[in-house]
Amino acid sequence: MSSKTPLEKVEHKYTTSRDGVKLHYVVAGEGRPIFFVHGLGESFLTWRPQITFFKDKGFRVIALDLRGHGESQVPSKRVTMEGFALDVQSVLEAEGIEKAYMVGYSMGALVLLEFYKVSQTFFDKLVLEATAPEYPPAMTEILENMSMHEIAQQVAEFAVSPVASQELKREIYEIVSRTDKRVYIQSAETATEKSYRSIIQSLKVPTLFISGELDYISPPEVVEEMSRLVSNSRKVVMRGVGHMPHREKPDEYNSILLEFLTGG
Repeated sequence: MSSKTPLEKVEHKYTTSRDGVKLHYVVAGEGRPIFFVHGLGESFLTWRPQITFFKDKGFRVIALDLRGHGESQVPSKRVTMEGFALDVQSVLEAEGIEKAYMVGYSMGALVLLEFYKVSQTFFDKLVLEATAPEYPPAMTEILENMSMHEIAQQVAEFAVSPVASQELKREIYEIVSRTDKRVYIQSAETATEKSYRSIIQSLKVPTLFISGELDYISPPEVVEEMSRLVSNSRKVVMRGVGHMPHREKPDEYNSILLEFLTGG
């Protein structure tokens, strides 16, 4: 699906977070809620294949733009993981959702862990894709000396496997290049400031860890390590993909999610 193709039957909505930031999100379909949180520098558009698939499978799909990303407001204050977690809660409350299947990709997975720490009751099942309990510090000085065009080009090249299509790389570039550079750098910094290991160990909800076989950012051995910390969990390593399984092999990814969410 091209990034230029409009998503059908998707409603664009806005709400305001408790700390006054205007948030954009989309809703599609009817049924059990499934909530998607994107990664660093992205927007709801990264979930295009998932929005269409799960809408057609009888789910109520919600995908937000975190503050400073996509169509959401760039806040005057520095972005933080706590602020991102508040965004998730604000959209859930705006939609009157008390419990949902929660899916987070990369930084978005950390956002959901941050949210779980304060609001476990919202979680039905949890999917953590391409993430790690901690990351090396953000390379702020290098990023400061790059344009968003250059940053987006790098992300598009290295977030996927060497065999990923040029069309997919263009879509990734188009999404990331629209992000405010200050927000991108602050997001990278806040996502790498602390370890999430203790929160992972505290997880009580059914949890699925998904990684790409060729992901050097969140390699399969790290996912193996995380899955051992959660008794009620399973892990899947998708073959032949890098850091973005949900976009490199969306059909396989969607089937894995569907089986996990609808299974016992």
